[in-house]
Amino acid sequence: MRRPGSLLPLALVLAALPLAAQTAPTQSAADLLEEITSTEQLQAAGKAAQDVTSAAADVAVLTSRDLKALGYRTLGDALAGVQGFRLNEDRAYQDMGIRGLYILDDQNTRILVMLDGHVLNSPGDVGSSKVGEDFGLPLELVDHIEIVRGPASSLYGNNAFLALVNVVSKASAQTQRDTFEAAASAGSGGLLDSWASLRGKLGDTLVNFNVGGFQRQGTAISAPDLQAALVPAATDREDRKNLNLRVQNGALSLAGFYLDRTQRLALAPYQGMIGDTGNWYQNRRLGGELRWEPHQDRVDWTVRLYGDRAEFNGDYNQDPARGGGGLSTDRDPTRSLGAEVQARIFLSDKVTLTLGTEQQRHRFNGVSTSNGLQSVVQTDAVFRIGNTYAEAEWHPAPAWTFVAGLQDATWTPSTLRNTAGGVGTGLAQDSMHRDTPRLSAIWKPNAVDVVKVLYGQGFRFPTVYERYYNDGQSQEANPALSPEVITSTQAIWSHKWSPHLRTQVSATDLRWDNLIVSGTDEAMAEFQNATDRIRGRAYEAEATWRLRGFELYGGWGWYSWVQTGQTMPDVASQTAVLRAIQRSGEFSVALEGHYVSARENAATQTRVPGNVQMRASVRMDWPHAWGQLSVEDLADTRRQDLVGPEYTPVNSTTTDGRRFLATVGMRF
Repeated sequence: MRRPGSLLPLALVLAALPLAAQTAPTQSAADLLEEITSTEQLQAAGKAAQDVTSAAADVAVLTSRDLKALGYRTLGDALAGVQGFRLNEDRAYQDMGIRGLYILDDQNTRILVMLDGHVLNSPGDVGSSKVGEDFGLPLELVDHIEIVRGPASSLYGNNAFLALVNVVSKASAQTQRDTFEAAASAGSGGLLDSWASLRGKLGDTLVNFNVGGFQRQGTAISAPDLQAALVPAATDREDRKNLNLRVQNGALSLAGFYLDRTQRLALAPYQGMIGDTGNWYQNRRLGGELRWEPHQDRVDWTVRLYGDRAEFNGDYNQDPARGGGGLSTDRDPTRSLGAEVQARIFLSDKVTLTLGTEQQRHRFNGVSTSNGLQSVVQTDAVFRIGNTYAEAEWHPAPAWTFVAGLQDATWTPSTLRNTAGGVGTGLAQDSMHRDTPRLSAIWKPNAVDVVKVLYGQGFRFPTVYERYYNDGQSQEANPALSPEVITSTQAIWSHKWSPHLRTQVSATDLRWDNLIVSGTDEAMAEFQNATDRIRGRAYEAEATWRLRGFELYGGWGWYSWVQTGQTMPDVASQTAVLRAIQRSGEFSVALEGHYVSARENAATQTRVPGNVQMRASVRMDWPHAWGQLSVEDLADTRRQDLVGPEYTPVNSTTTDGRRFLATVGMRF
């Protein structure tokens, strides 16, 4: 039976439509079209600047004004305010569910996350992207966030599977005008956060540099499946330090970043000893990119050279009572180099062609130890990923746009080897290949309507961990894994009801093949491709109303994900978001609420209830300073989330509840 409150978010969104449409003053069709197409721009959908309504994708943009008004601390917090996204937290990472589904134990490997177009997903190990404290850049220094809901592999290749997120910094957008900015925050749980940003010019060269640090003392949590007493707060502690640099001179830019984050593991995964501060994860990331973007008469060029080093370290003091024993460790460094050349060719006023190729070389050297160093297994992998893509955009008439694209991607190994007990074993060097198409039709029959029909695919190559990891005891390699493939067909209608009210509705059909899951092979666990296809359906509605400094945004979605006739684990059949922002001069007050329906995992017979979480924020800006007070989980509802099998016998965790954050900043 439907719960009485489950349709409340949808009712709130729809209730404003007739009222706003009736009371709004008239406006000419030309003025309406100009307002629609000039308010929001993004580059992620087509690797070129486009307005939101013309992009051949289901897109959303979070502006700097919205990010500041809501007082978000992490990228994950901000994405949770976009319809179609939801948070799933296990006290180690913030992970994202997309269109109601979160694959338990996934670390955003099916979402491509970029900073100024530079991919942040780790190419080796688990292929994760980080959206929590391990993202790094303060959101105060973000110009906007570009979001593509749905696969985008026809241009971006691996990991652009369920969604694409591109964070555009103020340094990249050249909207950070102040010479110096700094801020400090303090909040519940012993949270301390600070950062400083310096911007200046050396001749014609623009230099941006920022540095930050964060620590949280942690929260004492309840884990009755492991022990009766509260788990000490010290086992939940985390800290981070980060820096970013960007130098730009005309069409040439150089960017670099560094991040180091350590998180204690309060829930003691992998048979860890509960209450032991020696259980921890560490994520380090170092990267840089040289970019050249010259503009010729009919060709826009982009040339990128980049390199990254990602390192994951983990220690687990194992509990004999949970079947473990001794110290287990992971040391997993990955190094990569890459280059991309892209040409956007304007063949005529009606036809634009985008051609590009990207080549990457990756090296992974992971070492796993267990039972107090009695067992040591090393995995060495050197491989190349190549992407070549072409996309054509055709405007046969003012009301019509057609887009067709195709990418050819390859994964080619040169070294694959496991070494255990001093004995090396070569692994099958099977290459992988994917072609991913994209077809779109956009119709603007008048100044207020936009209709999009979108077809596209996404793929995800198996990670080194999934395909080749072998610890010599509980898990073996499976080089025969195939790439995951998702096919999406979507119809979108957006309508401008008045100068103040805009809505969008969409219906999406998804087919997911070769899902990679953890299986069993005799006594050894290994990853396998599921033989049965997953079918997904999504129906979503959004509305935005702006009037005299007041903005109201609402979204609602209904989702279904089914495999072999059964609902997949951790599916929220409904999600909703409602956001209200009132601005008066330099003062703003904001309120945001998220609704996530109940989820369950039939394999562990675990169910978590539906939940509504709210955040509130008050901000005041002065010429050279600002102050902000924010409250997370305002009603103290403490959302529960399902967690992956590494936490067994713990099957779910609970967020911290109401938390306060105060921030002061200055600018000169």
